[in-house]
Formats: sequence, C-alpha cells, structure tokens
Amino acid sequence: MFRSFAIISVLACAALPVCAQDLSGTGAGILDQAKLARRAIAVHNNDAALEHIQYAVVLADRIMSQAPPEESPVVVPVSKEIQTTTTYRPVKRGKGPLTPKRMKKYTSAREVQQDITTADLNVTNAANDLEAAQLALERDDRGAADVWLERVAGDVTEVNANRDAPLLMVRQNLRLARSRVLEGKYEDAQAPLRAAAQGLQDFERQFPGPQATQAAYMRGQILNFAHIIKHDRADALRLIDQWLTPVDRWVRQEAVQ
Repeated sequence: MFRSFAIISVLACAALPVCAQDLSGTGAGILDQAKLARRAIAVHNNDAALEHIQYAVVLADRIMSQAPPEESPVVVPVSKEIQTTTTYRPVKRGKGPLTPKRMKKYTSAREVQQDITTADLNVTNAANDLEAAQLALERDDRGAADVWLERVAGDVTEVNANRDAPLLMVRQNLRLARSRVLEGKYEDAQAPLRAAAQGLQDFERQFPGPQATQAAYMRGQILNFAHIIKHDRADALRLIDQWLTPVDRWVRQEAVQ
C-alpha cells in the first residue's frame, strides 16, 4: 500500500534594499518609511516624521517615473512567500521527520506543489496618501497624518496562487537518485529516475518551447538509463549530474519570474 508523506519548506523572499533599479525594493522602502513616520508621530517628533514622509514620496516618484505611461494605477510587488510541499511515496509508517530509515526501497517524489503569496503595493494610491499625510503634518495635525500613513499600509494587496512545480519534482528525484548511487544502491535509483522523467513530461506540457525540447530529450535519456542502471553503473553519477545542471538552471530562472 502506498502512503504519502509531505515535507513542507518555506522560502520567504523579503523586500530587497532600496535601489533605483529595483522597483520591488523601492516599494518596500515606501512602506518602511511610512512606518518610521508613524513612530516619529507617536513621540511627537514632527520633523523626523516629515523627513520619512518626504523620503517615501521620493521613492514613490521614482517608481512612477519608471512605470509605462499607460500603466494606471502603478502597482509593484513588495514581497513574495513561497511554501513548497513535496509528497513522497511509498513511505514507512511513523511519526516525525522523513529519515532514510523511513524511505522505502522504491520511494520517489511524486508531487511538488507551491503556494505563492505575493504582496503588491498600489504606488499611485500610496503617493496620494503620503501627500495627504504631509499636508496634515504641516498643519500640525498629527492625528490626521497618522491616519493617512496607516492607509499606506492598506494600499498593499496580497495575492495567493497555487501551482504544480514539476521542475522541483525533477530536481528532488534526481538528487534522490544521486544519493542512492553514492550509497551503491543502483537498483533503488530506478524509481526516482522514472519519477524525474514524469516531472519533465509535466514541465514540457506546461512550458512549450526550446526548454521543453531539451527536457523531452533528457526525459528519453533518463528513462533509458533507468532500465539499465543496474548493469551500467560506471556512468550513473556523471549522467545524473549532467541532467541536474540544466534543471538547476531552469529552477533558478523560474524563481525570479
């Protein structure tokens, strides 16, 4: 009986430092400056609050100047969180983390899914809120200024999406096959190799193009080698590393999209 076991890992892509060429980092800077301005207002430091607001306005103007003229409102992502779930089958019964002892002979990664949460800042609205906060503070109306600055945080919208991650499935299985080859368990590498080939087929369907053509070629190589790995052991490590190289590159490219 096949049992599934899920491993969950979280990769949180924090906002990058403010940079003229990094719209996401600049958008995060707007939020940071708005927070700092609210802290200054809380201790009745109007001068410091104005400085933070003015800097946030500069950052907003920087983003607006780089946006296409037809884009309205101007929206930029400020953070991204990815939760990845990998399901292995079959796995021995037991509790706690997945260990080599719990991995059965023919275990492979059968499914990899990602839950992606992106936070987007409406820079157009934020710029208007910052201007209103500045005007209120110049009138020495700290209460109104704080309300407008609070609205800047409300200009962030979270978008959630789920997707299959066939490339991660391929990489997980190739790494699993590689570890079994290093242990001298060549026959046990067959299942993850076949699962890697399945992941490449899923990738081809989702992303047709030059990469899909290369993936199809690799899939054929992997399936053929899975049949003979018990008898052709000398090239096992070299071939797996050869397949891992483009897969690692594609995973990195996909991560920044």
